[in-house]
Amino acid sequence: MKRLLATLSLLLMIVVPAKAQGDQAVDDARGAIDFIQRISDETIAVWSDSKMTEVERYNAFRAIFEEATDIELLARGMLGRHYRTATSEQRDAYMKAMGDYIVSEFDKRMAQIGFKTLAVTGTKAAPGKHGHLFVSTEVERDEGEPILADWRVRKKDGKFQIVNLEFEGINLMITNRDVFSSKVKDDGMDGLISWLKAQNTAPQAVQGASSE
Repeated sequence: MKRLLATLSLLLMIVVPAKAQGDQAVDDARGAIDFIQRISDETIAVWSDSKMTEVERYNAFRAIFEEATDIELLARGMLGRHYRTATSEQRDAYMKAMGDYIVSEFDKRMAQIGFKTLAVTGTKAAPGKHGHLFVSTEVERDEGEPILADWRVRKKDGKFQIVNLEFEGINLMITNRDVFSSKVKDDGMDGLISWLKAQNTAPQAVQGASSE
C-alpha cells in the first residue's frame, strides 16, 4: 500500500505540473512561434491577393485578426479603471466601437508600413504570472529598414492568442490607455466612444453593413 501511494504521489508530481505548464505559452515557445508565423502568412496572402476587392480584403483580414486576438482583453486593458465606472450601455457601445477601432488601426498601420514579410527573431518570457510569451519579430517592408515588433502571446485551453503588441518599443495597450484616459477626462465616456467610431477606416460598404 505504501509503495502504491508513493507511486501515485510521484505520478502526480510529474503529470500534473506538466499538464498545467503545457497550457501556458511560455512553456510552448515552438507553438507560439508557429502561431505568429501562421498569422503572418495568412495576412500576407490576403494583402497580396490582387483579385480581392477592398471590402473583401478588409473582411478577410478582420476574420484572421479576430480569431488570433483577444480583442475584449485588449479593449478592457486600454480603458483601464474607466471600465469599472462605465454604465452597462456604455460598456457595450465601447466594446463594439473598440472591435472596429482595433481592426482598423492594425489594417491602417500595416498599409502604411508596406507589410511584406515577418521573420521571427526569438522569444522571451513576459512579466507576470500568466505564462505569457513575447515572440520577437522583424517586419520587413517594401521600403526602409525592418520594423521590430514583439507580440505578447498567451495560451489558454490549448489555443494561442495575441494579447498585446510592442511596436518599435511602443506598447499598444499602455499608449492607447493614456490616450483613452485623456479622452474620457476631456469628453466623458460617450465622447470617447464617438471618437473611436470616427477613427474607423473600414471600407464604407463594411461600415454600412455593421451598422444595420
